[in-house]
Amino acid sequence: MKKKNVVLFDSSIEEAKEFIEGLEEATDYQWIPIIYNSNKGRNKFTNIVRYIKYFTFPARIFLKRKRYDIIIGWQEFYGLIFAFYCRLFHVRKENRLIIKNFIYNPKKGFIGHVYFKFMNYIVKSEYVDVYICASKTMVDYCCETFNEPKEKFVFIPFGVRDYFEEMGFMQAPTNDYILSLGRSNRDWDFLIKSFKSLPYNLKIVCDTLKENDVPKNVEILNDVWGDRQFEYIYNCKCMVIPIDNGKIASGDTVLLTAMSFSKPSIITKPSCLADDYVEEGYNGIVINKNSDELEMAIKKVFENKELYDELATNSRKFYLEKHSLHAYGNRVGEKAVGMLNK
Repeated sequence: MKKKNVVLFDSSIEEAKEFIEGLEEATDYQWIPIIYNSNKGRNKFTNIVRYIKYFTFPARIFLKRKRYDIIIGWQEFYGLIFAFYCRLFHVRKENRLIIKNFIYNPKKGFIGHVYFKFMNYIVKSEYVDVYICASKTMVDYCCETFNEPKEKFVFIPFGVRDYFEEMGFMQAPTNDYILSLGRSNRDWDFLIKSFKSLPYNLKIVCDTLKENDVPKNVEILNDVWGDRQFEYIYNCKCMVIPIDNGKIASGDTVLLTAMSFSKPSIITKPSCLADDYVEEGYNGIVINKNSDELEMAIKKVFENKELYDELATNSRKFYLEKHSLHAYGNRVGEKAVGMLNK
């Protein structure tokens, strides 16, 4: 029986299709998407269900592993936990495995210790062939953290779906607030404190941020998921992404989505975003984590129309040329799959 090449998705068929098309174009292989959605809502109950699914779905792939040749874990934990089962049961290596958008974000305390042991157990195994990181900085961080050779990790710039075209907005955007969106590795404390003295409205979309003492011009939204988040992106003036730990790859999905919506972004450095995605003054504004610099950047966005229009146009152009899902599928095929075939 001829083995199949598969991609393990936790997203929609539309997203899978565009990535697969780019992947097939670059490799001349046939790829089959296997879609299993684990992320529906964010509360204590759905989080428990999500983690259970993270383990049960890879178990099904593990039991059928002899049917597959190359496996790409679009959802990184599908691929990682598949590799965990392979090592746990000491099975013969049947597959070539690529983990897409690999991120290690350390956790604190006892849970952090267990999490590192779990991830290290997988990384030290023979079952994963290539780890794709969305940043050069993340590649260096993973090599250092797990004491592994650099060849095991590869930098491939990320790509996202073009929701701007799909949503088909009919009304003009309000452009009357600044948006910050995300849940991991964000320095919310810096952002909220900075806005206490700023004459602009800020909306923060984050289901895990519970903060009562916020200024009147700051609104925290804990219940915005799915397509609703795109309405907030469409109507914002710009996006602000305050990164906490600059070594951890994070914020790329939000940044690229904002770019696809022609929204200028203000990002903090050090960060993987500043290193690998934003060209200062061309498709975004890069600042140090300093309230005065943030205020100056926001003033530029609101008061310099020529600069704003240039940033907005270049952001969309940058996204279309380099960071669509089709372009991302091409890069994964050329680089990651190409490494397996050397």
